[in-house]
Amino acid sequence: MNKIQTLAIAIATMGALSMGAHAQVMTPIVPGITAHGHGMMKVRPDIAYATVSVMTQSKEQAQAVADNSTTMKAVLAALKASGMVDKDIQTQFYTVEPQYDYRQSPPVLSGYQVTNALRVTFHDMAKIGIILDKASRAGATSVGGVAFDLADRHRIEGDALALAVADARSKADLMAGAAGLELGHVVSLSEGAVPQSQPLPIFRSAVASADVPSPPTQIEPQMIQVDADATIVFSISARQH
Repeated sequence: MNKIQTLAIAIATMGALSMGAHAQVMTPIVPGITAHGHGMMKVRPDIAYATVSVMTQSKEQAQAVADNSTTMKAVLAALKASGMVDKDIQTQFYTVEPQYDYRQSPPVLSGYQVTNALRVTFHDMAKIGIILDKASRAGATSVGGVAFDLADRHRIEGDALALAVADARSKADLMAGAAGLELGHVVSLSEGAVPQSQPLPIFRSAVASADVPSPPTQIEPQMIQVDADATIVFSISARQH
């Protein structure tokens, strides 16, 4: 036997072994029905967030910082007098920035700007507008980004997923009945991606004058939509008569 014949036999043997190994890992295709289900929950929000900021400017950095501190103390006092607790009032950011007069060349330092922004969490939707108005009257120079959400999103997502599974099961029953088949056991069950519904923002410019009374700001909570998807594969059999 020459070298070419030996090489051919070796290649043929390796091919046969490869096919045998491939045959061992292949799983038989089980006849079945695949159904996709969708579930949706619309619920009223039970938590909201807003940004309350104080911005001050002065030619002297120390003065800008001091003015900001004084005003922010008044804003914090107004928030707490309205029933807000410490854990629901957190600093979002604090900056001290130089300001330049770019009309001159080169630019000349003209002063400093200090911004202190708070992230405020609301649990009573009816009081949002009232509390934000009080913060504005106390000296807040910006109030905005009101956004609604759910405190227990996980539970609502679970409810939406249960609806998605039920929807998939209903569709599978319908398809099987139309085809004269019977559903068997569940071959596989998978969850689709759950879109994270974004809080719905409401923006409100806020510099309110303490000397000019105005009607309370109306903040209307918007419904939160949570979606879920599920896919089920059922084995099938011929309907028994």
